[in-house]
Amino acid sequence: MNQKPQSATPYPVNRGDELISLTELWKVLLEHKLLIIVFTVITTLVAIYYASTLPTIYKAKVLMIPANGVSGGENFSNRLSGFAGMAGISIGGNSTSAEGEEAIARLKTRSFLINHIKEKNLKPILFADKWNEAAEKWIGQEPSNSEAFELLTGMVEIGFHPKSKAGVASLTVEWKNSVNPNKIADIANGLVSNINFKAKQRAILEAKNSISFLEKELEQTSVLNAQGILYNLIEQQTSIIMMANVRDEFVFKVIDPAVVPTRTETKPVLIIIFIGMLLGIFSGSFLSISVNYFKEQSQKQ
Repeated sequence: MNQKPQSATPYPVNRGDELISLTELWKVLLEHKLLIIVFTVITTLVAIYYASTLPTIYKAKVLMIPANGVSGGENFSNRLSGFAGMAGISIGGNSTSAEGEEAIARLKTRSFLINHIKEKNLKPILFADKWNEAAEKWIGQEPSNSEAFELLTGMVEIGFHPKSKAGVASLTVEWKNSVNPNKIADIANGLVSNINFKAKQRAILEAKNSISFLEKELEQTSVLNAQGILYNLIEQQTSIIMMANVRDEFVFKVIDPAVVPTRTETKPVLIIIFIGMLLGIFSGSFLSISVNYFKEQSQKQ
């Protein structure tokens, strides 16, 4: 007995307990095309507005490597090496990276950044929109030290490059909606310079304190071997002071200083607009299918 072949609906799509073909789906979308267009236009306009509100970002980066000279972080190691050398014991290890990590950790502290802001008078630069340069006074209330710290610490990013065998580190200053973009390179270079300067000061002070202590110990001993060890240690601390006084790049050597950015960072405007358009198309299509579904359900009842 011949049976009439049933027409198969191409590419069925499950919709609850019913099936809707892609052809029917296309008809539904065409029927509600105005709704889809409206949604697409709205989400695209929202995306364009959001893209226009993205901040203008300027960046300045300093590349540096750890200095190879004696630094303050090596003082204790040098003293131990001096004693151990006299006893015929060898002590290895290099504290250069540790000194660099200590300097980076200090840079992120509130005390360092606030003192740096005061020393370099950075408030009029950081808050140029609130500073009357002609009259050299603030427009309204002067920003607090905490506000200056929060702004600067949010701009600075620093760290070692993990894949660099030479211990390359970078300090990046990222300034959003900057009023003085020409100052960003000065801020970045100034921070590195201050890192070295403060580390040098600590090393000199520690070496002087060590010499003072060793000289007192020298006065209290008459043993020749002990005197020889103490004289050797005093010579080491004197060498540290000499090295610190003749070297400005004490912890980090700058291999590529920051320069004034000639252009801003690229904004993902086109990507945001494209995502907005897709969101509008999918939202409008989903709403059209939902409206059509509930309309058919109400007609069946």
